[in-house]
Amino acid sequence: MTKKNNFKLNKGVISPILKTFFRDNKLFLITFFGLYALIFAISLFIVLNYQSQLSHDNYYQLLLEGEYSYVKVTLKYLFYNVLFAFCASITYKKKYAFALMYFAVTFIGYRLAVNIVGSWQYNLLINILNAVLFYFIIFTAYVVTIVLIVCHINSNYLYCNDRCPTTLKSILKFSLITTATTSLVIIISTVVLPLILSKILF
Repeated sequence: MTKKNNFKLNKGVISPILKTFFRDNKLFLITFFGLYALIFAISLFIVLNYQSQLSHDNYYQLLLEGEYSYVKVTLKYLFYNVLFAFCASITYKKKYAFALMYFAVTFIGYRLAVNIVGSWQYNLLINILNAVLFYFIIFTAYVVTIVLIVCHINSNYLYCNDRCPTTLKSILKFSLITTATTSLVIIISTVVLPLILSKILF
């Protein structure tokens, strides 16, 4: 009975917070993720014409060949996630500096298309696993990192200056939590899923 009440209490606390977050940041969420999807679609259409000239790692093919480095690959993509988080978190310094993050999302959408097309060189199963369970998950995690941090800053601290230690502490805390969460998703994509699928399929 107590557990049931606790669940209702937690649900009652979390639900309004999420609703408020989505309501206050609807414009950012739509524009950022809309841009990401649009750039990916346009880039995919364009780079398909240059598929023979592109060459990128197909990590599931490397896994199949026994050449996949779990540590090296994971650290590489975690580094990029931390870098994007850092860039997003320092946008509080200048009013509307978050607009620069639209260029970052544009670049991520473009690179996602290039990496998928450039690595689409093997059998269909390997290509799909690499595209969906690796590149798509990781690059989308980057966008989530950027968007959540930017939304947090612009919802609460758009006019923050250098003399707001409480605000900066809050930004740092939120950025760390967000980065840790998306980094966990990346680790699942670079370590857990390859380990599991290597046992099942390979």
